[in-house]
Amino acid sequence: MRTRGLPLTALAVAAGRAVETSRADPLVADRFASALVVAARSHLDLPTVWPAEPAEAPPLQQPLLLASIYIGMRTRFIDDFLQSGPSTTQTVILGAGLDTRAFRLTWPDGARVIEIDSANVLEFKAHVLSRLSAEPGCELISLPADLSLPWREPLLGAGFDPAQPTTWVLEGLLPYLDAASQAAVLNEVAALSAPGSRAVIERAVALPETDDIEAKLREFSEQTGLPMSEVLARADPPNPVELLEPAGWRCSSHTVEELCSTYGRVLSLAAPTEAGPEATAPEQQPSDQSRGGFVTAWLE
Repeated sequence: MRTRGLPLTALAVAAGRAVETSRADPLVADRFASALVVAARSHLDLPTVWPAEPAEAPPLQQPLLLASIYIGMRTRFIDDFLQSGPSTTQTVILGAGLDTRAFRLTWPDGARVIEIDSANVLEFKAHVLSRLSAEPGCELISLPADLSLPWREPLLGAGFDPAQPTTWVLEGLLPYLDAASQAAVLNEVAALSAPGSRAVIERAVALPETDDIEAKLREFSEQTGLPMSEVLARADPPNPVELLEPAGWRCSSHTVEELCSTYGRVLSLAAPTEAGPEATAPEQQPSDQSRGGFVTAWLE
């Protein structure tokens, strides 16, 4: 199976779920995650197991292990939202990546899940899961589409019914879209939702206008080759709450600190006996603004 063009971010998130699954106290059980990473044959040395001494892991793996803590909490938070009631018959996962919820969660009878992402990501995932003889616990529809472009018509063509309540999942998507595209996606979600719909949204981070941030953005632009105009287009993302509430949604915000408290995690590789939340490095604190938190929303 060709994996050319498979986003490294999608692989890194799958690796994070594999690492979380391997822990002695896992928040997530994803038996497919490691197989997806192995099948991709990436040139990156992506960890798939939580080491006995994470602080002693190779330097290049430590940021990925640290990220796996956040990915574990994020995955569990969205899993819990999906498994809570009242459920809807149709669920749409925008920017599904290598997510395997259609296969690993328990779905009610008649449930339909529509996954939207690029064709190569969806094809690769389907190929690997087929080789594992994995069967979804719902009707699964894979819809290739670019979410930075209009996607309403392809969604309707795939069998989506805007007259029926929908559960929307926006996980790890908005930070990869410019601010205008983020607003377009959120407005489309609102326009396509019937009463009884709900959504769980991972927010993008608003960057403060400081000399330090401007210097980092300029460095990022030079490293990636992205024009500064593209980088700055992501710097002032819309607030999902401000877009959804005027459309009749009831919204709740959830910080990363809240997830850390709920799931008993600290964003640090140090052992709990060595360092509590107050002793972790500043860049590893749960209050770190590199994460935007989440919004859950209901349309009544």
